[in-house]
Amino acid sequence: MKKASPKINLTLKIIISLFGVGLFIAHLIAPEAWPKTASYLVTIILPFIPDIAKLFGINTSTRLQISFSLFLGIAMVAGIDFDLYKIWYIFGNPCYDKIVHTISGIFTAFVAKEILDRNYDGMSVKVTGSKTVVKHYDSRFTFLFIISFVALCAAGWECFEFLYDQITGGHMQTLISAGVEDTMWDIVGALGAGIICAIPFSKK
Repeated sequence: MKKASPKINLTLKIIISLFGVGLFIAHLIAPEAWPKTASYLVTIILPFIPDIAKLFGINTSTRLQISFSLFLGIAMVAGIDFDLYKIWYIFGNPCYDKIVHTISGIFTAFVAKEILDRNYDGMSVKVTGSKTVVKHYDSRFTFLFIISFVALCAAGWECFEFLYDQITGGHMQTLISAGVEDTMWDIVGALGAGIICAIPFSKK
């Protein structure tokens, strides 16, 4: 796989952060039209979370950081800042939430693969009389690990949404109107995307 470009990584971070700056300025000019002050400020900071984590010894690959930035653009900027969660309908049904949860399955599959890459010791094999360590995954274990990690993240997020609604009186899960169907489809979408990603990942 071609090495991810640090320039693309930095460019995406700056673009997302500038969206946050622009929306915050728009809020100062027309607060009624752009009311989400906290969200805009968070948008400025979130792209640089991997860089902040690096200060504490938590390193992530450029590829994973690019995936994180793309997910932020879809979920945070488009979904929350521009309200696509509320206004994007297909055949009369809100669909953006399902799209984001499905994409979250792809992102968490990338996270699971990175965890494997960093913690899987590999096997020692002889190459022209000497020993070298190479990454050699058991495809069944890798597949199971990735889909289990995706399922754990999907279920964990739904628990967070539920607790958030209970504590703050919010409506992240829209339980009154959707019942448990909304929650289950969110998990199914994320898990389905995770399984699709796990298939090629488990062969590397």
